Amino acid sequence: MADARAAGRHGPWLAVVRGVGRGFGLLPRALAAVASLGWMLSIWWLSSGPIDIRVSVPASDFFWNLAHAPVFGLLAALVATAAASRPLPRAWPHPGRLAWLVAFLAVAAWAAIDELHQARSGRHGSVFDVATDLTGAACVLWWASYAGQHGADEKGMRRRIAAGAGLCAAAAGLTTLVDRLG
Repeated sequence: MADARAAGRHGPWLAVVRGVGRGFGLLPRALAAVASLGWMLSIWWLSSGPIDIRVSVPASDFFWNLAHAPVFGLLAALVATAAASRPLPRAWPHPGRLAWLVAFLAVAAWAAIDELHQARSGRHGSVFDVATDLTGAACVLWWASYAGQHGADEKGMRRRIAAGAGLCAAAAGLTTLVDRLG
């Protein structure tokens, strides 16, 4: 019986989120800040002109919109790592509410700037893309927060990952629908 409970507490999804979080937690604050800025510059570069990659899969517009979620989710994780107080808690990947707030607000600001930049670069800027960006950021922060809790288990992690993936897909689907209607 104890083995069954232990197996429910430790599974692959929870281990991956915790492992990635611990890896981020090893980054010195300055390196996390540089990584955040580097990722922001990468996003800027990708937004600077048309992307001439055409994938011949059904619903490719949906997948391009869905790609916003992990891109901005990673930015949220990097900024939260940079904003976290030191030393990071042993329960990482949850560096604290203030770090999450700073990360979410930084992602919101960068997402809005990115969409304005796209609009001025000849691409389509959309408030719905910002919504997908923020959904991805919120989901990554939510997953990390849960994984950092003492009572977190594999079943809870799977539920949160499934719900987050569904929310990101819904945001990307709404963006795709609005783009097609507009």
